[in-house]
Amino acid sequence: MENKIVYLPYRWVMLAATCLAIMSCYIDMIVYAPILGDIAKGLQIDMGKATNLMMGFVLAVAFVLMWGGIVCDKYGITAALVLGLACATIPATFMPIIGSNYSSVLVARLIQGASVGFIFAVIGPILALWFPPKEQGIAGGLMIGCISLGSAIGVLISPLIYGATKSWQNTVAIMSIVGWISLIFAFVTTRKKPSSEVVNAVVKAMQVGSESLTFSKAVVLPQTWIATFVMVFNAWGLYCIYNLVPPYLAAPAPMGVGLGPATSGAISVAVTVIGLFAMIIGGIFFDKVFKGKAIPAIAIGFILSGLFTYFILFPYVYTNMALLIICLLVAGWGIPFMNPSISAFVAMNYPPMILGRMIGWIFGIGTFGGALGLYLGDYSIGATGSFKTAITMISIAAIVGFVLCFFLKPRKA
Repeated sequence: MENKIVYLPYRWVMLAATCLAIMSCYIDMIVYAPILGDIAKGLQIDMGKATNLMMGFVLAVAFVLMWGGIVCDKYGITAALVLGLACATIPATFMPIIGSNYSSVLVARLIQGASVGFIFAVIGPILALWFPPKEQGIAGGLMIGCISLGSAIGVLISPLIYGATKSWQNTVAIMSIVGWISLIFAFVTTRKKPSSEVVNAVVKAMQVGSESLTFSKAVVLPQTWIATFVMVFNAWGLYCIYNLVPPYLAAPAPMGVGLGPATSGAISVAVTVIGLFAMIIGGIFFDKVFKGKAIPAIAIGFILSGLFTYFILFPYVYTNMALLIICLLVAGWGIPFMNPSISAFVAMNYPPMILGRMIGWIFGIGTFGGALGLYLGDYSIGATGSFKTAITMISIAAIVGFVLCFFLKPRKA
């Protein structure tokens, strides 16, 4: 079938627009992390309360991810991308005006978090309608891998701009330029329709592959809730590593390591950029090494992130720059490495007509784990004046996820 269907070369433009949009959102998410201590001083709040600015973003992601697909289904890929990028970019652009008040900044972060929910909804249609099956793995890996790419760019560039401007509000606004470029590119390039042959083939495949399993029945299955809770602890690790490790490295001792924003931003890139490669290689391992079995990659991912995140709390690690970077690389590898296996598990166990909603449900509720991890991390930082408990909780979450993944069994027909 695949050889008889013409997939337009334009698919790579659609892929580029989506990758750029995802990258832009995560630049806007992470730009706060390396300079969070300075933001706290500017807003005259404690570090724990400042970390709520990271948690608010993730909380909004979780809420909107569960229903953001409605926009894409009803109004199309272009509408979802443009709306998502507008949510991320407009609040950042106006930060020099609204950024003197903590409540205003927190509301802006909630609006920015909604961007991911709208933009992630287009991943399924892009893969199904534009790419042949043999290219869907690499295309999906590149799109999701842009989470790590955007985070790496943001955590590296943010301290440099802050050092030049001496204003965190201006830093946020300047970093939003990438979002405006992405918005214009998406609006201009993504209105093209896919091949009618592909659309007809996908519709036919959905009809042939349909089953009696409805969405309401699927959400109460034990495997659905196991997958959801695995994703809860996956998101706990991902968002806490990306958002708590940079300020932990930057904060002065005894609260943190005391490396300062610039050095923290530079070495935190190791955590984020490695995720791009981990995502792609994780997909290859799922196909070629684990032969379609999800549990091995998930278990390995939790072990690596849990252990090596905990190691960075020890003085003999964070006082040795080479050893610190190695631990950050391994910790940053673990969570993204398992993500292709989680996505594939969902794709292989639910019928096509409810697959989009099931991905939104599992990943949406799962993202609340990231918000919960950041909230508890915020509370512990404010209560203890140290990042130690917050970092330790990342490892505890990894242990729980490791145990749960062994109950993740394929659905019986």
